[in-house]
Amino acid sequence: MELKTPAFRACFSQEKNNFVSLVNLATGTEYIRQVPRDPLVELYALADGQKKKLVAGQPQVSGDSEHLEICYAEFGGLDIRMTVHCHAVQDRLSIRAELENHSQADVVEILLPHIGGLYLGGEAHPDYIIYPHHAGERSKNPVMAYGQNKKDFWRASSVAFEDIYRREINYCGLASMSWMYYYNETDGLYIGSHDARFPVTGVIADTSGNMQSPWMALGFRKHHRVRPGENYDTAEYVLAVSSKDWHYGAQIYRSYIAPYLDFDHNPDYLQDEYALNQCYNFKRRDNIEHRFEEIPALYEAGANWDVRHMFIAAWNRTGFDSFYPEYYPDMELGSAMEFRRGLEYVREHGGFSTLYINARIFDLKSDFHKTLGEKMAIRTETGEMRYETYGPEHFTVNCPSDKLWREFLLDTAEFCVKAYGCDGIYLDQLASAEPFACYCEAHSHDDIGEFNNGYVYVLRELLARLRKYNPKAYIMTENCGDIYGSYTWGNLTWNGAEYDEHYNVFKYTFPEFVQVNMVNPRSWAANKKEERLWFYRDMHRAIALGSILWLGITTCLSEEGTEYHAYAPKAIAFRKSLQPMLKHAQFADDAWLRCVPQFCQGTCWKLQDGRRMVLLSNGTEERQTFEVCGEGLKVFPLGYRGACPGRTVRGQQHETHLGPLTNVLFDIGLRRCGFAASKSGISGRLAGNAAFL
Repeated sequence: MELKTPAFRACFSQEKNNFVSLVNLATGTEYIRQVPRDPLVELYALADGQKKKLVAGQPQVSGDSEHLEICYAEFGGLDIRMTVHCHAVQDRLSIRAELENHSQADVVEILLPHIGGLYLGGEAHPDYIIYPHHAGERSKNPVMAYGQNKKDFWRASSVAFEDIYRREINYCGLASMSWMYYYNETDGLYIGSHDARFPVTGVIADTSGNMQSPWMALGFRKHHRVRPGENYDTAEYVLAVSSKDWHYGAQIYRSYIAPYLDFDHNPDYLQDEYALNQCYNFKRRDNIEHRFEEIPALYEAGANWDVRHMFIAAWNRTGFDSFYPEYYPDMELGSAMEFRRGLEYVREHGGFSTLYINARIFDLKSDFHKTLGEKMAIRTETGEMRYETYGPEHFTVNCPSDKLWREFLLDTAEFCVKAYGCDGIYLDQLASAEPFACYCEAHSHDDIGEFNNGYVYVLRELLARLRKYNPKAYIMTENCGDIYGSYTWGNLTWNGAEYDEHYNVFKYTFPEFVQVNMVNPRSWAANKKEERLWFYRDMHRAIALGSILWLGITTCLSEEGTEYHAYAPKAIAFRKSLQPMLKHAQFADDAWLRCVPQFCQGTCWKLQDGRRMVLLSNGTEERQTFEVCGEGLKVFPLGYRGACPGRTVRGQQHETHLGPLTNVLFDIGLRRCGFAASKSGISGRLAGNAAFL
């Protein structure tokens, strides 16, 4: 059966039980180059306490060029029926299914749609995939990148699965959004799960891992329990065929989810922020670096660099990553009142403070784990608790959709604001670590896949409670989640391994949500040279994205006379100088840029006054070239002492050359920087610059 619109043609094979052809009619490109390995839909059910995959029998197919109906009478020999509705209009293929469970088994996972055999690569047109791990990734040649390069990527790894490689992470948290985009320079394919119930959803990218038979398969796995006698509507999945790059996918996804989000929920004063002083250096594994009596001095260290936001972790009993969720001031650090007096000093001297608590885990060695931790824990389908390890400590994972942990977490966070007088709460791991289905029958949730909705409730309720005490209160989380951003101010996007990180994806999709980027030296770098290079790359990326700078002012940046200590305050000053423009600007990613080199950063902004701004930085030790497209470009080497006079370059396109990294970012003086305008373009020995169109 064939579906056809002016944009694409899709052919479904009853025999193969999947789409076997998907053609972009604008380019003539066939997207499905191999026979799909797997069917369009798979179910997983609990039978005799074990989870089993159920393969469908051959479906009955009917329809016309715009509508397709695929009917399954059984799965795995069980009386489980499903009707899949496919609707084609313009460049979109909408897929939705209705499931009827007439068996005696519980269906617990629905893998749909699983579109396989895809390949858009080749020497002439290299292929890329956008994947929503944290703030986003962009990987070149994903057949090999996911088949080889991501096999050791911790919890977001691509892993060997049967005879292929599979990358699957759950939304919402480890996967910040529920869409992917596979494309080359001429063709693009969007696939998204558009389900406003926001269940735990696996975002799946399979690959052959073999260039002799290259293919990708993309799909989603929903965790929902359909008991005997119950029905289930999967909600909509959308595919879009286009000749556009990934920004089009971001626009499709945003148009679906934006009505469910709140983009204007934070106090005005936070729009002026550009950096924070993160203090994890109180207590860690019995090692005490600072006590509560030193909070004023630690705050002043940040204030000397014009940073008034003090972020405090490792203040709780036994310190960082230990004895969670026992969030009481550690006695060896000082009394609870001493802690409160320190935070009062911060506020009285023009600053504000955020306190860290973990929103996810329960320490196995806690005196209360047996009586409370086991009750709060997420349970697998076999009844086992879920465990996680951080450093030498072992934890169980709490269930946020159960009232016991949810209310305890809310009360703990509320108490921190009421008792200690902080301005904001940071909920560690909330939007970072992976959501899981919970099968605990004793919990208060109605379904196994309500993890995300549990945290949405926590965030919404907590923000309301905090603002009863302080109308300017706010919440921060680790990493990003689209449905969580409605209730948070800052999302800490951390720089782990350098695998294909592309924070621009979440930034472009949700520019209203504030990212906080780590810019400290990477202590895990292989050597000092590599550490230095990544320090500048991370700093420049954060500035170019307009992110809040996450700075260890009293830790790794504190040693006077070092390169990092000298450089950081100048970078902060430049970032500060941009904030009056950026806070009302529209992020346009790379709209006016071409051929941005690897490890370089370029971002485009539409300013409130009608001007357009380009931020550029060179993250290499070599001279690099950027192509900037626009008429009448004015270039301003903005520095920590102000902006230099602009030079206008006429013409539709010109090149901007940026020299190697230097110790001073955006230094002053047009001549001192060797910055000049000529017929051939603009060149200079700067680590970065800002250009206005």
